[in-house]
Amino acid sequence: MIRRAFDYLKRNGAGPAFFAAAGYAGRVAADIRYGLTLSSERTGEEELERQRKENRNGVKISVLVPVFEPDPVYFAEMVKSVTGQTYGNFELILADGSPAQELLATRIAKEDPRIRYVRGIPGGGISDNSNTALSSAEGDVVVLLDQDDLLEPDALYRMAECFDRGADVVYTDEDKYDTGTGRYISPYRKRDFDPLLLLSNNYICHLFGVRTRIAREAGGFNKRFDGAQDHDLILRCCDLAGDDRIVHIKRILYHWRIHEGSTSGNPMAKVYAYESGKRAVRNFLREKGLDTEVCDTAHRGFFRVIYRDPVPKDSYTLFVDGRLKPLTPEYEEILSSVLARKEVGIVGARITGRGKRIVCSGYEKDNDGRVVSLFAGMDRRLPGYMNLAELVMETQAVSKTACVVRNELLDCMDGDSYRVCEKIRKRGYRVVIDPKVVFEIKR
Repeated sequence: MIRRAFDYLKRNGAGPAFFAAAGYAGRVAADIRYGLTLSSERTGEEELERQRKENRNGVKISVLVPVFEPDPVYFAEMVKSVTGQTYGNFELILADGSPAQELLATRIAKEDPRIRYVRGIPGGGISDNSNTALSSAEGDVVVLLDQDDLLEPDALYRMAECFDRGADVVYTDEDKYDTGTGRYISPYRKRDFDPLLLLSNNYICHLFGVRTRIAREAGGFNKRFDGAQDHDLILRCCDLAGDDRIVHIKRILYHWRIHEGSTSGNPMAKVYAYESGKRAVRNFLREKGLDTEVCDTAHRGFFRVIYRDPVPKDSYTLFVDGRLKPLTPEYEEILSSVLARKEVGIVGARITGRGKRIVCSGYEKDNDGRVVSLFAGMDRRLPGYMNLAELVMETQAVSKTACVVRNELLDCMDGDSYRVCEKIRKRGYRVVIDPKVVFEIKR
């Protein structure tokens, strides 16, 4: 924590560091609440036993684990979390790239017929050994697991349900397991699939599963992006699958272990992974025909994509209400640049009121069907939950009082903001919020 704080202070200065610390304090409070409620969120033993007895024989799942000189205790716990799954139609593939023959992995592989040991490329890197596992997979679906992390006992059961119903990609929520304290912390309740948010951060990460044929069609793991090879693969697989075949399971089924040397415990341990992530995103967009620059944000591992393809001024219309004052220079250029993505129909700005409080940073319906303003009332200098308040992302609606809209969609502009954006979405376009552009309500 101290290392992260000094790194942030050095890169961003005292003011932003203060608000980042305030955001971190909020997450600590959330961790305390999570620790008190976790047991009630987990699947009960009665339901787990029912799943075991059901003995479903759906898709076969290949769990891919690249292995490199693992800690014996963590490794054994990882394996146990897989072999203890309530869903039995799986294989656990241990692709070992340790310099010397890894006796631990070979011994464990003999303990259960569902575990397969394959010799990777000694010193070949995580992508090489992940590809060894992928090429060996016999399952309909591959699921990615790190050698020291843990699964909830019904993780594969829940994923198999989705794949059996026709999904091509499935991902779940996750948290972190602090080895030092034995506590589960930092629950990540993820958003449903959002291709723009995925460019800003590999929010899908764990637990991720994809049909084996798609993972292979995507080209597997690219060693040029070691450290962010999963981000690269997830981008490609989601692109091949399409939005309607991607399922988000709103349950925490993956525990990312925190220990010294892990990216989760010490983000400074693998700074190269963030550089790899930027290159992976840039390369993916270049192959999609988009000229971009991918930059760091104030937070490690979070990026901003700058689109450099020219967008003709006669192809869109800028709307700015007279009661709003722009706080961002070149706001029109920034908002309209996102229209380089042909699927984006409208791009909205953030609106703040007195005291630097957010009035609107996108709109979405809550579980009761009410339209709510995202991050309403929050100080605009705070990063928000998982830094989402600072990231370009898709949303259900933006304010029509500060936005750019494609000219072919101008006939949608009647009605309130939510209704306007609903019509745009029904025409097949995405609605995007760019919080970098800020307008303030005039006094």
